[in-house]
Amino acid sequence: MATCKLTGKQGKFVKSHIIPKALTRPSEPGNKFIQPAPNARDRRYIKRSDSWYDQTIVIREGEDYLSDLDDHAIEELRSLGLLWSSKTLRKAATPSVNELTVVQFSCPNKIRRYFLSLLWRAAVSSLPEFNEVYLPEDKIEKLRKIITGEMADDLSFFPVALIQLVGKGPAHNFIPIRQKIGNDEKEVYRFYMNGLIAHIHLSDPKLAVVMNPIPYDHPMFVGHEQTIICPDPPPAGGGESYDVCRA
Repeated sequence: MATCKLTGKQGKFVKSHIIPKALTRPSEPGNKFIQPAPNARDRRYIKRSDSWYDQTIVIREGEDYLSDLDDHAIEELRSLGLLWSSKTLRKAATPSVNELTVVQFSCPNKIRRYFLSLLWRAAVSSLPEFNEVYLPEDKIEKLRKIITGEMADDLSFFPVALIQLVGKGPAHNFIPIRQKIGNDEKEVYRFYMNGLIAHIHLSDPKLAVVMNPIPYDHPMFVGHEQTIICPDPPPAGGGESYDVCRA
């Protein structure tokens, strides 16, 4: 019997994707993701038909929590045209590189919990590819309680900003990376999924945008009924015969 990292209950571990499989599918049926072989000493690469998943995180009940968040987020993000798999991709009103989009989430708190769950999954994963995502135990526990509803959310805790790639490109299956953004080099974890990027800030940020810093309770961050989405140029390249899996 295993102990579920989300619920704390005993059971059998089940397969759990770090980022939902629906958002990390190859661009064409039968395509494979190309990724470095884990723990390989040489530059050996392997092919895989599935996205990143871990079988040491949750039991069935825990996966049901995560699946509920995933299903809600995918439906909402697609309906708003923020994913490449949307029926109609949301486009900027003008060709300006500074064009901002405002969307209205039906359940802002649940969308935010979805993005927080991605961070929690990556932080507790045993996969070596996710070693860069490190959080202290107290923050992992707080994330867990927010995800399960045991604790009220706090918008200053890992604020989430969204960036949309404005044009379609080749399918990718990136792992989250830690990076610095802005003139003040605020640290974030960058999660990529199906043309949408989430910057999850490691601290209470004041994001340098336009002329003034923006506090965490500004609609620049997920958790409000109206949320600002920033545009980003489409990725370079295209036309690959395989899909890319970065580690």
